[in-house]
Amino acid sequence: MLAFFFSYRWRSIDSMDSYQRLLKTVACRRADRPPLELMATDQVVESLRTYLGVADKEDLLRKLGIDFRRVDLPIDKRQPIPAAVQSRIDPGSVVEVSPYGVVLLRHPNSPQGHRIYGPFYDTEDLDSFDWPTPEDVLHTTTVFTEIRRANRSGFCTLSGCDNPFKIAYFMRRYDDFLVDCLRRTDYVCELLQRIAAVEFTRAENAVRAGARCAMIFGDFAHQQDLMISPQLFRKILRPILEEFVFRLKAINPKVLVFLHSDGNLSSVLADLIECGFAAVHPIQPECMDMAAVKREHGDRLSLFGGVSVQSELPGSDPRAIRRLVRERIDQLGHNGGLILAPTNTIIEDVPLESILGMYEEARIGEE
Repeated sequence: MLAFFFSYRWRSIDSMDSYQRLLKTVACRRADRPPLELMATDQVVESLRTYLGVADKEDLLRKLGIDFRRVDLPIDKRQPIPAAVQSRIDPGSVVEVSPYGVVLLRHPNSPQGHRIYGPFYDTEDLDSFDWPTPEDVLHTTTVFTEIRRANRSGFCTLSGCDNPFKIAYFMRRYDDFLVDCLRRTDYVCELLQRIAAVEFTRAENAVRAGARCAMIFGDFAHQQDLMISPQLFRKILRPILEEFVFRLKAINPKVLVFLHSDGNLSSVLADLIECGFAAVHPIQPECMDMAAVKREHGDRLSLFGGVSVQSELPGSDPRAIRRLVRERIDQLGHNGGLILAPTNTIIEDVPLESILGMYEEARIGEE
């Protein structure tokens, strides 16, 4: 019965294509509705597809009104699990190794693995590791047709890469890495540059293939503050982020560049704007006042997110989510500048009806 309710009420009110909508939004002008993005595990995507009775993921994205189409370029580099680490892994555990030699223990229904080893846990020698290279990133030609097709359909093609800062504290023990930031900034900068040489190539190749947007993913804050001081951020991480934007804009000056980091970014939002980011995700409501961010930075920065996977979506009442979405759009998107999305990956603790209600409410617009 509920599936019928949604299929009956959902109607196209869109008066512009996805890319036009995004351009207007990041220019802080009100579009027909906010651009929408879906971030969910494969299990949630499949549950939504089955629930709505659509054929595949593309049909689901169209049904929900999702404006973005993700096209990511992986790194073709296999790394072994060290024997000493393998001996500590329980039989039957699901383990993967990243191209950077980080051993991750996977858990069912979790979007991220739990790291159990990195190549610089037991050594500081950066030359002791068999690094991936920019040549290991899949070439532009592998995604050219897919990106061109999505662009011709009016979608916002989005490619991502990982923040070197996050990869670095996966490759090193987290506490050791933070001490390195304080005491050995040259070492940290070298580590970040080696990672950036590969990660930034992922986004560059996608932009060369025609991707209209790029996003760098990776947390550098917790819910109280940054993982490092604002001063260290400006010395260590800001130059890396500036380089990321610069390299992409050198390929296509019109590319829109976004950043994701959970946590409280209040002390460096002005820095991120100066780096050239068009939007920041997620402006986490548990630790940032989204309305205050809108008032202070809304003429120069779009807010990407708006609905929390931590405190709002899990176990929610779909009617409450609808009211929340309407409040957020009215409060944060009244003059554009809001890309509506969950604050992180939706997992299976969120009722399907709440997910559907979130996207339907965002598409209703002004009657």
